[in-house]
Amino acid sequence: MKNLTKVIALTLSLLVSSVYANSDTNSMYFGIGMYQSKLSNTDSISSGNATIKYKMKYKKNNYKALIGKRLNDNMAVELQYVDFAKKNSGSVAVNEVPFTLNFSGNSLGVAGLYYFNPQGDFSPFVKLGIHSWNSKNKVGGKSVKDDGTDVLYAVGVDGKINETMKYRVEFERLKADSDYMNNIGVALLVGF
Repeated sequence: MKNLTKVIALTLSLLVSSVYANSDTNSMYFGIGMYQSKLSNTDSISSGNATIKYKMKYKKNNYKALIGKRLNDNMAVELQYVDFAKKNSGSVAVNEVPFTLNFSGNSLGVAGLYYFNPQGDFSPFVKLGIHSWNSKNKVGGKSVKDDGTDVLYAVGVDGKINETMKYRVEFERLKADSDYMNNIGVALLVGF
């Protein structure tokens, strides 16, 4: 509920700021979006002399917040935050006793974008960058935390709503060690 309140407050402030934005100063922009995140991996948790191997499947709608700067007509740089909300992502049985798997995490990244049709109503782009991520898998009462810095890349299109507002449709892949988190979603971008 806290995250939903933050998303609504940020969206309203972006919409209000778009009324006062001047189209000549649209080199900076904010964005907020909803993305479906998918991750599937196999991992293990050690407890005493026992090791529990499990397969996890995570699929959940999450939010992304970003701020960007257009460097020229074809290039931009963005800072983004993606929240991977806690979700029951499977179960595993040990000695016929079931345990629930929970996954949560987040990612903070910076990326460069290249636009192929920067002045059109639809502007396809490619994105390449790096992100710092952390994750937490919880099986029963035992937690496994992991973090790192890896590559991110995406393809998408920005569509023009008016002089200060755009929408984005994007497929993004975030590498995390040997796994990949796939995000597909839409966002609202507001220039200022």
